[in-house]
Amino acid sequence: MTSMKILVVHRQKEVTEQIRSVLQPVDSIIRFSDSGLDGLLAARIETFDLIICSTDLPVITGFELVRSLRTNSVNKHTPVIFIADCVNEDVEFLGNALNASGMLELNEISERLPSIVHDQVKVAPDNRWEDLLVTNKMMN
Repeated sequence: MTSMKILVVHRQKEVTEQIRSVLQPVDSIIRFSDSGLDGLLAARIETFDLIICSTDLPVITGFELVRSLRTNSVNKHTPVIFIADCVNEDVEFLGNALNASGMLELNEISERLPSIVHDQVKVAPDNRWEDLLVTNKMMN
């Protein structure tokens, strides 16, 4: 079975640990970034099956990160789930404009994230991430 490759961009360690815990049952390889710029750089060179991104990030916001990815990157069509302190009209408007697969408030992660991932994300059949990781470990 092919693992899902997920990029999580959030600056709070507690939230990234919660996301890791919630996604544990999913066969996945998760890469974490704690700033919008680091997340953008990672997503410009690596293909992901899903990006989970905070709206409020240091350096560049989550919206700016996704807008840049949608314009020019290998993750142009990758599903994105935004996480915000509060999902208001402005957040919904920007999320919809960027074709987000979901928008969650922090207190909804445990409850709603698994179903959004299950319903919205399909693993690319040609991604053999385990082979790349094994090869990379052997080379180091």
